[in-house]
Amino acid sequence: MSWYKEHKDEWKQIIEAISNDTNRNAFMIEKDTIQSMFLYRLSNKIPSIVFKGGTSLSKVYKLIDRFSEDIDLSYPGKITEGEKRNVYNVVREIANELGLTLSNPDDVKSRYSYNKYVYKYESLFSPMPLEIIVETNFYLPVYPVIKKEVSSMVNDYVINNKLTMPIPFIEGSFSMNVQSLERTFIDKVFAVCDYKLQNMEDRDSRHLYDIAKMMPCINIDNEFNSLFRKVRLDRATSKNNPSAQPEYDIKAILQNVIDTRFYEPDYRNITSKLLYDKMSYDEAIKKGIRSFLLAIK
Repeated sequence: MSWYKEHKDEWKQIIEAISNDTNRNAFMIEKDTIQSMFLYRLSNKIPSIVFKGGTSLSKVYKLIDRFSEDIDLSYPGKITEGEKRNVYNVVREIANELGLTLSNPDDVKSRYSYNKYVYKYESLFSPMPLEIIVETNFYLPVYPVIKKEVSSMVNDYVINNKLTMPIPFIEGSFSMNVQSLERTFIDKVFAVCDYKLQNMEDRDSRHLYDIAKMMPCINIDNEFNSLFRKVRLDRATSKNNPSAQPEYDIKAILQNVIDTRFYEPDYRNITSKLLYDKMSYDEAIKKGIRSFLLAIK
């Protein structure tokens, strides 16, 4: 069984047509379609699950235009061992329904607070299986949580062009719990600082682009500052989040990122190649963390 089931030819034609008309990579549209199929089923089987991270900025907030393969998931409040097992079982159940093959079964366990499921799927555009990644992270509480529409590239194209899908695609648009934009912004600011302190620039410069795209939508007010402080306290409970520790100055770390151009090689070599709306490293810095620093002075 494959994700496209009995509609292989139709899906191939639909994705190719949209790819040609929008100058989007067919692989990206295909992956986005599978992500929607997965998230739709998950939101129905576990309504309390929370969709967050970079892919949510594309599929929910429509703010970024870059390739993203991860589905980041969390849970509101403190999760029980029984709820962890349920998430683990449901993720694997949905993957089986979609014909996805888990390539790292030894790395995922129902008792883990963090799991990275690497699934292979049969692509319509590649002779070799491609990957989709599902990450569940229950270490930190997720908040604020709001209900938002999650939509796919295919659905957006159909709606914008007043077309009708020739095959069923109820997963094209649906409602789901998602993390607020402000919290996602704060998490990414801390991520930029954490990776700097750990000297880990590889594949992490994408956060600079995301921050730059989010910044115009973020109000730096008392409510935001209160949320920032609360998130910092929560992140400080984990040794994996060094920049949240009280001895570090977030503004100083961000300024050092700017001054040293720490993420520039990774941005030029990796992130820039994932972008459809091209943004230079200097532009990402100016519109993102530099603008944030000016706003919090």
